[in-house]
Amino acid sequence: MWFKPKVIKISLYFVFFCLLVSLSFADNKDYFYSNDQRNPFHPLVDSYGKILIPKKIDIGNLSLEGIIYSKTNSVVAINGEILEEGQQIGEFKILKIEKEKVILEKGNKKHNLMLEVEND
Repeated sequence: MWFKPKVIKISLYFVFFCLLVSLSFADNKDYFYSNDQRNPFHPLVDSYGKILIPKKIDIGNLSLEGIIYSKTNSVVAINGEILEEGQQIGEFKILKIEKEKVILEKGNKKHNLMLEVEND
């Protein structure tokens, strides 16, 4: 025999153990994947390892935390992420950033996310 049965048995246990460990770390329940929306030439993760597959987010779960408005390069903070026009958060695309609101689009529907001002 080329390999001993004990070595084969140990190797199979090791492969099975590695498979179980990798499955236990898989966290894909918050992400959606649709064949008609995904371009196969775009990466699934960025160079830092951040997952680029949009999460399933409801409009009620979005929190507009801040807006830095300018006529050329406005940015917005939504759910702790800094985003610009054209970028996505979950399934929502940022169409326009205004002084006190952000216009988002999901499918063909537009949604306004208003900046809440705290009164002291």
